[in-house]
Amino acid sequence: MTFQSISESLPFYFINFFAKYAVFSVLFSVAMIIIVIIYALKYRDVKIKILSKIIVAGSEDKTESNIEQKKNPKWDLVKEHIDSEDANKWKLAILEADIMLSELLDTLHLPGESIGEKLKAIETSDFTSIEEAWEAHKIRNAIAHQGSEFLITKREAKRIIGLYEKVFDEFKMV
Repeated sequence: MTFQSISESLPFYFINFFAKYAVFSVLFSVAMIIIVIIYALKYRDVKIKILSKIIVAGSEDKTESNIEQKKNPKWDLVKEHIDSEDANKWKLAILEADIMLSELLDTLHLPGESIGEKLKAIETSDFTSIEEAWEAHKIRNAIAHQGSEFLITKREAKRIIGLYEKVFDEFKMV
């Protein structure tokens, strides 16, 4: 083996190495894309099952207008309380919305006993409105622990209900 044959084989070695690497990379990428698609479809199916358990079914007629008008009576009660002029009803609206959040987290089968523990178990990528849920739940805790001593304005109460609404919108509960 001469120096010339070695120098000629070295470029071919690198070309061969990179060609194998490129083929492996393409095959690996295709496999990963397939896995992502499979998990996205399974995530969608699980979310649909969860939503079907959460959302109160309307009448048996499944027309498009009926589906659009599907309402959650618990949320209607929250809205009724928040539109009141009574500060105690605003607090009650927040407590009721937190109960709905608890029911949502229960249907997601998250580990933990309390809402806080369940929220800690959530990945941000799975629950995009988790920060809103945390903020709203902290206010609910303040109301629950301080009771009548906790003062809240109508504007702040509506803002907190808006946080809950963003969470419920993500899961098509309202």
